[in-house]
This record gives sequence, C-alpha cells and structure tokens, in this order.
Amino acid sequence: MKLSNPFVASAEKPMTSTSLPSAERMVVLRPSGEAASGEAGATVLPSWEAFVQSQVTPLGFYLDGWTAQAQGQLADQVRHSTWWSLPVLVSPEAGQEVPLLADGTASYGDALNTSERALALRRSVRLDPATLHLDERVLYFLYLRSPAELQPLCDRHSATLYRYPLVEALAQEGDNVAACLIALTRRRLLEPAGLIDRTRHCRTCGCAHLHYLDVCPHCASLQIRKAASLHCFACGHVAPEDDFKNDGALVCPKCSVALRHIGVDYDRPLTQYACASCHHAFMETSVLARCLDCGAKHEPSALDVREIAVLRLSAHGRTALRAGQMQASFAALDAHNYMEPAPFRRMLDWLLATQSRHAEMHFGLMLVQFQNTAQVMEEQGAARVFLMLDEFARRLHGLLRTSDITTRTQEELLWLLLPFSSPQGLEARLKTVLADQTTDQGGSSALRVRIRHLQIPGDLRAGDHAVQLMTRLQDGA
Repeated sequence: MKLSNPFVASAEKPMTSTSLPSAERMVVLRPSGEAASGEAGATVLPSWEAFVQSQVTPLGFYLDGWTAQAQGQLADQVRHSTWWSLPVLVSPEAGQEVPLLADGTASYGDALNTSERALALRRSVRLDPATLHLDERVLYFLYLRSPAELQPLCDRHSATLYRYPLVEALAQEGDNVAACLIALTRRRLLEPAGLIDRTRHCRTCGCAHLHYLDVCPHCASLQIRKAASLHCFACGHVAPEDDFKNDGALVCPKCSVALRHIGVDYDRPLTQYACASCHHAFMETSVLARCLDCGAKHEPSALDVREIAVLRLSAHGRTALRAGQMQASFAALDAHNYMEPAPFRRMLDWLLATQSRHAEMHFGLMLVQFQNTAQVMEEQGAARVFLMLDEFARRLHGLLRTSDITTRTQEELLWLLLPFSSPQGLEARLKTVLADQTTDQGGSSALRVRIRHLQIPGDLRAGDHAVQLMTRLQDGA
C-alpha cells in the first residue's frame, strides 16, 4: 500500500526548523551514519537499532543510501513501532521503487517540510496515537497526510484477492482489516477516490478464489460433453444421437419409431451438449461457481459483488476526527425511509389525529435503544460495533415495509413508525437478528439492546400526542 502522491511542500509557507521544539528531530537513516550537507539539526544514524538505542524523539524519518529491500524493511519497522504515524520519505534513487509503506520520495528539505506540516496537524487534533483503535489509526494516518489515498494491492495469495498493505501494517493483533475498511466506508468516513476492480466472493466464507464449472442445466452434473443430437418428429423427443442407435439403425428410444429420412422422420437440432448422468440434451450449459476455500457452490448471480477502490479520507471523516466524534456516527441506521425527528413527530401527530376520526386506523411505535455502545467501543473498537450496527440496519431493511418510517433522536435511539402493523411480530424478529449480531465473544462485553413498543389505539391515553408517546417509551413508563 502506498499513498497516491508523495508528500510535497504545501502551497502554504512551510514552517522552518527553527520553530520546532528541540526535543523533536528529523531522523536520517543512512548506512554510513554520516551527515550530508543541508542536514543541520538532523540526527543521522546507521541503522534502526541505533535509532532505538539513541532515544531520540523523531519528527520524521528520511531513508538514504539503502537498497530497495532495506528501505522496505525500515519502513515496515517504522509502521510497526510507536512512531507508526510519522512521515517516512526516501531519497530519490534511479530505478528504485518506493516502498509500499513509505510516503514517497523527496529531497531532505522537502522531507523536513512534510514532517513539520505533519507535526502541526498532530498538534491540531491532540490525539494520543498509542491509544487509538484501528479505525481511528487509519483516519489519523490519512489526516496527517491529506491529500493521501489508500491504494489496494492485488495479491493472489489473499483470500479476498485485494488487500491494503498500509492498513495491515497499522493493525494490531486481533484487528480485522477488511471489516474495519467496510465499516469506515459505510459510515462515510472514508470515500472511494477511483474504482479499481470488481470482485465476486463466496456467500458462505467471503473468499474471492472461485472456480467456475460448466454443468448440466437439468441435473447440475459435471458429466457433460459435446455430442450430436437428434429430434424425433413423431414424439418430439430430443436426445444424443447415440441414444437413437439400435443395431445400425436409428430408432427413437421414447416412442420406438424408426427414423429413416432426415427432414421427414427426424432432424438434427442445434443442441451441442449431452449429459451422461440424466441424458438431457441442451444447447447451453449452466455455470456454477465453486469456492476453492470452503467448497460451497453458488450460481454466479448469487455471489457477493464487491467494488475495489482507492480510498481517501472524506470531509465527514476529517471533521469527525478533529471534533473527537469518531464514535458518534450511527449513519448506517439511517438507511430505510429515514426522516429527521421533527417531521417524524409531525407524522406521528397526524396519525394520532387521523385515528381519532377513523377508528380503523392503527399503527405501532417502537423504540430500539443501544445501551452500552461506548463501553463496547472502548473494549473492542468502534469498527466492530459499527459493523454490527451496519449488519443490523441491513437486516432491518429486509423486515420493514415501504410505508414504515424511521428516525433517531439521539445516536443510540432508533424509532420505528409502523402504520397498520403490529409491532409484536417485528420485535420478535428483531430480537432474533440482534441475538445473532451482538453475541458476546471472547469474554468481551456484548452489545445490549432494549426494545419497547406501543400499539395504537390500544395503548393510547387521553390527550396523548407525539412527544408524550415518545417520552413514555424512552422512560419505560
């Protein structure tokens, strides 16, 4: 994974090294350990081990004089260290590729300017890199380099075919890189900058390594072959020619009529295939996709299609990071017939007014409250929680009707307005979905969800209006 553009000097006037605190110094890693001209104020060291022992607080890293392999190893050591977020620039070497985990090539002066700009951005958000979960680390990394992009790498050894090496380098033990990127994209914190490919994945295990098989459309057998076929005019039977042969003559195996004259008794249709298992003749085969990982078979139309794109930090993601609201986005729950709370309350009041004049009008009001999201985010990271919420929203969409309305009055409070519907059945189905999505794993806290509902007119009280009904549900009265 590499950033789409190496860091270059900003259009704004760069800060000078004299404005930096003396505790933070540019670290130059050069095999000789000798400083070059124009590197005043930098700490020049011959190896990564020497840097670790020096206890220097780095401003950024500049790699010079190394082979491409050595540069890649040094960049990897930086990304897996305490200083994972700092810029890593390499000197321009003819014919050498930029390491996947480096920020690009630059002269020492440009590398210094880049590192100073990253320092200013670090100070603007005041986050502790050591305490960030993977989703926050990804956004923080991109924020320090904006504009910057995450480039996917095609890797046939990867189960999903494409991977993001930079995000993998930022991940810690137990982090799910694919789930993190899906959650960040669906929460609109990352956005696609350019479509690279579309891949198809097994619905059972998610693997992208699929083998496509031509099979019989009648019995799905692999035992098919190209073969000439005959069509009996007497009974309409179509089968491979071998099935009609009988002691040197052609006889229909179904009606036993002798076939003597082509065009009169029989003809040869355009059928090109025959199945040895069911003897079915056909023109086109069916296709099945077999997963090379779990062995499951699916029709191609049933495969999970994913778009592989270059990803970049969105404006929403930048704002959420700066405002410290990384864990305050439940946008996935807004997908089905969502409206803002004010019109939702007006809609509820309208239904109440209609019900007072027409007794046949009935509806349900339901509250789904996520009770301990902050605790679970602290323990397991926001990416896992939002991935569960996204899956819940997807299943909820399949349960609700086109006439049902949703809103959120707080991040954790999801309201459902269900015209001409009884909420009891929906509540039972939602609890089944939530049991699948919030199960405790590995001793960590499970996501707790409370569901309450009112059935109108059965639960209606004199003088009730929208605010009173919603308050009653929220307070549990």
